[in-house]
Amino acid sequence: MAHATIITERDGVPLVTNSFCRGFMLRVVHPQNPKAPSESLAVTVFYLHPGGVLEPHHHVAEEVYVVLEGEGKGHFGLGKPVDIRKGTYIYLPSDCEHGIENTGDEILKVLCAMSPPNPPFPEWKSKRPQD
Repeated sequence: MAHATIITERDGVPLVTNSFCRGFMLRVVHPQNPKAPSESLAVTVFYLHPGGVLEPHHHVAEEVYVVLEGEGKGHFGLGKPVDIRKGTYIYLPSDCEHGIENTGDEILKVLCAMSPPNPPFPEWKSKRPQD
């Protein structure tokens, strides 16, 4: 019998992609994360600073966005932007164009569940100054 894996955001793999302006994501459950290497599901948390944008894009995977903190505008193929805020859930079927912008004064934090997972992206690595 399998057992659960307990992880936190700290266990996520930090990524920056060309789709983000003033933001980044953590792959918490994903084949790319050795601490929770799911094969068929991805759970990501992304953060957009005020003025930040996740550019409109689309892919075959289905997604659910849950806004955990902040507010903004979502572009979901509806013809006009939609206001989003803490507590908003968005279901994105396969091939639905979607993007988000942070129009508020606080960080916009969004949980994203996706199936199947997108492929791995290069990890965000920063160099530490030498002591």
